[in-house]
Amino acid sequence: MKVISLGKIGTLVSRTALTVLAGLILAGAAPHRASAWGITWSDEFNGSGKPSSTWSYQLGVNNANNEIETYVNSLANCQQTGGHLQIEAQTDTSHRWYSARISGHNWGPYGYLEFRCQYPHNGQGYWPAGWCLGTNIGSVGWPACGEIDIAEEIDGQDINHQSLHMPGWDPTVVWGVGSGYNAYGAWWQPGYITFNMNGTNSATYTSAGHTWEFDGKQQFVLINLAIGGNGSWPGPPNSGTTPNGNFNVDYVREYH
Repeated sequence: MKVISLGKIGTLVSRTALTVLAGLILAGAAPHRASAWGITWSDEFNGSGKPSSTWSYQLGVNNANNEIETYVNSLANCQQTGGHLQIEAQTDTSHRWYSARISGHNWGPYGYLEFRCQYPHNGQGYWPAGWCLGTNIGSVGWPACGEIDIAEEIDGQDINHQSLHMPGWDPTVVWGVGSGYNAYGAWWQPGYITFNMNGTNSATYTSAGHTWEFDGKQQFVLINLAIGGNGSWPGPPNSGTTPNGNFNVDYVREYH
């Protein structure tokens, strides 16, 4: 989950393209189709109650980005209901925020990963994400482990952020999206990663000229709803922020 500063944007924009042209190919490259690949793993979240044992909970305060929520293992904050996973951000009478962050399935190396999800619209400070980190993070740390952000949004802006993080390079592409469910994916192949939204490729980033932390390594999948963060991205809740906002995930699917 990156920390950058972007204003509200309603159309396809690449922040990286403004400053780093090497290694970036915009929409239209590598016309993959998920329908031509086979699903090798998925969680459709069709059950009830807590998500399956694939997932584990991070508990406590996450200080990595100066977030203000406390992550808990509670049905009130994370449950399967109505055919989707629902992560809800709540407050108590002392105005402390509670939410959930789960991690599980190891992805790759290589393939296509897709989150179909719906973002909350409860104001400033909300920060939902479906993303991945290198499984070697415990030995090499961040960002040397590599990070792939596939579905990420702040402040209910209906703008999806797709990013890579590695030493010395943090390319990001953003695209205005509707307020309903959308499918956000990443094609991961040797030497490049192509992001996709609703069947349209948004950007391709290649290993050329950069420290590339992805080839031949696994990533693990995370889903969370943070509140607040460094500086103005997304910033703390304000007077217009309301609790009980839901980040809904219809499914997570891996294709090969």
